[in-house]
Amino acid sequence: MKTFSLFLLAILMLIMTGIFTGCKKSNDKKTSCKISTITPVPTGTALQLSYNSEGRLSRVVSGTSVLTYEYTDNTTIVTALNADTLNSKTIVNLNPAGLAINVRVETDASGANWNNTFYEYNEDELAKSTFTISTGGRPVISTYGWSNHNMVSSTTDTTTTNYGYYTDKPRQSGDYLDLVQQLQGYEIYRTKNLVKSISSAVITYEFGSDGKINSLQATTGTTSSFLDYQYQCN
Repeated sequence: MKTFSLFLLAILMLIMTGIFTGCKKSNDKKTSCKISTITPVPTGTALQLSYNSEGRLSRVVSGTSVLTYEYTDNTTIVTALNADTLNSKTIVNLNPAGLAINVRVETDASGANWNNTFYEYNEDELAKSTFTISTGGRPVISTYGWSNHNMVSSTTDTTTTNYGYYTDKPRQSGDYLDLVQQLQGYEIYRTKNLVKSISSAVITYEFGSDGKINSLQATTGTTSSFLDYQYQCN
């Protein structure tokens, strides 16, 4: 069943609307090649990716939804628009290693409605995140487990998500976790290998003769989601 299921659609669309809370480190096999188009198969609106002169993601367009990215030394600002109307503004503060330490998402022009996530690390491995929101309530705290430089679990309250990896394949452009971080505009986990599974979802990749990932498939039960990649190479 080829549908763009909630596993992929929800995360990508949440990124486009600025709700997802979770600087990208390049691990491309060819650093001169970057993903230019992400297409859900067989149906769905493609995402068109553009880059600035420094090779950083500058703009993502999907239908009437647009993400723009602005960078300074230790800050990234991601603005999400839909038909020229502001959906959200995300302000990311980075540590010296380029990992996000604080992410504030403002969902109105005044900045009165917001959510904020503070990230803590053990060296370059994410250890803890604390999520708060402008409407109040107790903070939501998540903790993360690592093995062999791969994040293997995330736990919030009593719910744990487990992650598996292709230990014979290094992470590269097109990896699912890498893609999510690239689109959201900041990095919080630097895994060693390609992600293979997230809870019950199994992720497989198709590689081209040049070693780049051509497509991604995520399967949960009898439902599969597909993404095809196109690259621009300089």
